[in-house]
Amino acid sequence: MQLSPKSIAVLPFVNMSSSIENEYFCDGLTEEIINALAKIKELLVTSRTSSFYFKNKKVTAKEVREKLNVATFIEGSVRVSKNTMRITVQMIDTLDDFHFWSETFDRNPDDIFKVQDEVSLFIAEKLREHIGHLEIEEKLVDPIDVPIPIYRDYLKGRYYIMKLDVDNSLKGIAILKAVIEKVPNFINPYLDINQSYAYMGTLGLLPAHEAFTKAQPFLEKAIAIDLNSSRVQLNLSWIACWQHWDIKKAYEHANNALEIQPADDIYLTISNYLTVEGKLDSAHNYLDKALQLDPFSAMNHHYRGFLFYLQEQYDKAIPYLQKALELNPDLPFPPLYIGECLLFTGKHEAAINYYKSLKGVPVSDLTQLGGLAMCYAKTNAIEKCHEKMVELETYLQSNNIDKAFNFLILVNVLLGNYDKAIDFVEQAFKNHLPLVILLNVEPIIKPIKNHKRFKDIMLKAITDNVNYKQKKKYKQALLDPSEIKKYSKELEQIMMDYKLYLNPDLSLKDLASYLELPTNYVSQLLNLGFQKNFSEYVNTFRVMEFKERVLLDENKGLTIMAVAYDSGFNSKTVFNTFFKKIEGITPNAFLKSKSN
Repeated sequence: MQLSPKSIAVLPFVNMSSSIENEYFCDGLTEEIINALAKIKELLVTSRTSSFYFKNKKVTAKEVREKLNVATFIEGSVRVSKNTMRITVQMIDTLDDFHFWSETFDRNPDDIFKVQDEVSLFIAEKLREHIGHLEIEEKLVDPIDVPIPIYRDYLKGRYYIMKLDVDNSLKGIAILKAVIEKVPNFINPYLDINQSYAYMGTLGLLPAHEAFTKAQPFLEKAIAIDLNSSRVQLNLSWIACWQHWDIKKAYEHANNALEIQPADDIYLTISNYLTVEGKLDSAHNYLDKALQLDPFSAMNHHYRGFLFYLQEQYDKAIPYLQKALELNPDLPFPPLYIGECLLFTGKHEAAINYYKSLKGVPVSDLTQLGGLAMCYAKTNAIEKCHEKMVELETYLQSNNIDKAFNFLILVNVLLGNYDKAIDFVEQAFKNHLPLVILLNVEPIIKPIKNHKRFKDIMLKAITDNVNYKQKKKYKQALLDPSEIKKYSKELEQIMMDYKLYLNPDLSLKDLASYLELPTNYVSQLLNLGFQKNFSEYVNTFRVMEFKERVLLDENKGLTIMAVAYDSGFNSKTVFNTFFKKIEGITPNAFLKSKSN
């Protein structure tokens, strides 16, 4: 991935005091600066996870450039005494290993919020001087109406929950609950407690139902305090998708969160929804952005492997899944798919041995049990498979009901028990389990995807399911010449006003909804009014957009395909094909002609 000149990482500030209390402040200051800089729309800011990968490590500019793919990075230190706080900050160019400025701030420790904003603005201004124009707001860190001692307690609680293990998370939650009692309208601890419980439930560190039940009241309070918080919108997005199966509403909340403050977990979330819809190439594109912002996120690497698994590119999937475990050995998801990738590339014994060797969290979430059941089904070890299935069924009344149903569906498909598999799908649907909406793209269930009963369940789960939607039939009705002229003009205006072509997943149905016409009418309109099909029409706009964007100074450091993706394309092949078809030359040749 080409290095963008407008990219930066903020490495964890070093605690120069002996007190552990100052460690909380150092981490908090680093996070606030990361969040503040992320508000600058043109700037690519490495997320917390990847920045904190370097905590307590000595690194060179070359290592930061290679591992985080950023042009600049910030490092600093904090020393706090009773009445003074000294913050030293320096900015380093990763290409030339050049320290192009350093600054020291001597301030009162009680001016935490003011200092956070001052340091963030100073960094932003110096960055603008170094790399070119950036739109910077007058304030990047809003002051919080919380007494300083209580805010320090908040930083302490967050410090512990960000360690992500159960004991530290519960310790942090207890501290944050005490903060809430003192300042009940402070939104941050509610969001952090909600996130901590949800994380532990998702990873199987606590029973999922218990964790999500405990998380819910804290999210509800956060919503009541500030509905327009980016984190609130993201949580509402997750609920809309995984609890209510409302993909349209999930996209709305995710895009709201993205507009407020771009972050890698929002791009990952949108990639999740594209996956549910079966738009796997587009899911990869959004995941590219997530990985660019957070290249050390175990979940991002896992999801890349998961997408390759769904596309049945098993050899490509395994390295990403293994990288995820390298970054976070406790992540419970990768082992299942590593074993499946071995199984479906014919390495049956390797898959069986892999599942048998699993220890710890993956065992508690049924990965070992379900993985072996699939292996025995695939290798026709029917008696062993049956023993595992009987054991799986005992978990249908437990906190692991979701995983148990998932494995029972997959194993029965592998055995050819299609009606039985669909019975389990139906039961999972009645229990409103999230696994149902991911069955759309699971390669193992291909043999039952065209069964009417299965299709009916999928359409009940997601009523506008693009994978199974029954096409409505309209009477053939050609538009007359005056209508063609009228609607052609309207469509051109809509495309220019709303820039619909920037949506890589734009469909003919979407265009029809803007014109308030049946889809087949719009298909006829494109054919008769523009002598183009849908792809030709939309990609013409995208080529025009690319030609404008690729010549802008702010995009000089981007690759051709990065600009193409920003222009609405979601495939390299489609982009190159259409560009040459419309312009008569390749994108590279076009760019060279403009640089002469």
